[in-house]
Amino acid sequence: MGTVTYKHQPGIEATKGNVPLAGTAHIYTVGKVLWPEEIETFLRTLFVGRTLHVCCGKSRLGDVRLDADPTNAPDIVGDAADMRATVPDASFETVLCDPPYNGKMQWNHDLLTELIRVASHRVIFQHWFLPARKDGGYKKAHETWKMTGCYLWQPRTYFGRVQVVSVFDHIANSSIPDVDDANSDAQRTGAATEPPNK
Repeated sequence: MGTVTYKHQPGIEATKGNVPLAGTAHIYTVGKVLWPEEIETFLRTLFVGRTLHVCCGKSRLGDVRLDADPTNAPDIVGDAADMRATVPDASFETVLCDPPYNGKMQWNHDLLTELIRVASHRVIFQHWFLPARKDGGYKKAHETWKMTGCYLWQPRTYFGRVQVVSVFDHIANSSIPDVDDANSDAQRTGAATEPPNK
């Protein structure tokens, strides 16, 4: 009988699926690119203009790569939650980010703020959570950034865990149609709306 392993995802492998009482604040280093080639190919289709890949790990995606681990040979070595010293405001059209899954709460908040600070058009975010409100607004700037796409892909895991890739566009730089008042109210309450008759 085969065994299930998470050897390429060291945070999961080290804890054997259990969350220790002390939490999972320890930083684990991923030893290889976890995205299949098909996913990397798909992600490239979402890029608009010059792309910064934040928390790039070993992935080669992006025009410029930023990571805290210098062994990954990123273009910029730094903390993704505080890039002010190395990345100017709105200096990349697209920012791609696949952050550590065990980042501390405040670090995650700071990261989400930094992503929209350095992006001028699009943020592509992969995680186990969706940084969006019910109306599709980005958690840190819901009036100016809206979700324009959400994709799921399934790694080879026994329980069918999925990865969530959410795409947010800056409203001034996108072709997002305005949502009428009725649909806005329905989205806020979670009610379903019927599509318009054609």
